[in-house]
Amino acid sequence: MCITEEKLVEAYGNSTPHERFLLIYKNYSVFPQLVDCYETGLFNRILFEVEYNRRKKNDDDLGVRVQTSHRSDPTAAKAIEHIMIRDAIEECNFSGNILKETDNPEKHKHDILTIHMMRREFEVFDSALKALPTKEHDIVFTFINKERKMLEIAEERDLAYQTVKNLIGEIKKLLESRTVPYFRETL
Repeated sequence: MCITEEKLVEAYGNSTPHERFLLIYKNYSVFPQLVDCYETGLFNRILFEVEYNRRKKNDDDLGVRVQTSHRSDPTAAKAIEHIMIRDAIEECNFSGNILKETDNPEKHKHDILTIHMMRREFEVFDSALKALPTKEHDIVFTFINKERKMLEIAEERDLAYQTVKNLIGEIKKLLESRTVPYFRETL
């Protein structure tokens, strides 16, 4: 069973660089997809909270807009709001104070910063993985991508199981030494 996107983001945001390395290593095959899934959910959660809180604040609003002396474009305002939320999530741009209208702005900000850190650190990990020599890359990639188990890799390459286990352990240590120094200490 795979970790859920919510548990992954929560664990990642509260972990040390070494623990974050292990989270990427153990969930490599689905890591970017889980981050994307959480990001989409977070975007919708923020959007729904902003819309709900705005409606709640104007509880007498029946949805009928009355134009005052100012020119108004509700469609453009909504599109701008969507862009501001997207900017906040993708670029950690909190300048529009869009999160202020949510139920829990600090948690949303923490989640956004965590997602940003996850993407950058996965990129570092993936680059280090691709920089491995072909043999080592192929062995560890098929293992962490959950394509083959250690025993299958050993049989396929005509190696002893213990040899493959030791090799994967050494490659894991090498990857950690090449990635963790580039991970942030804290959010």
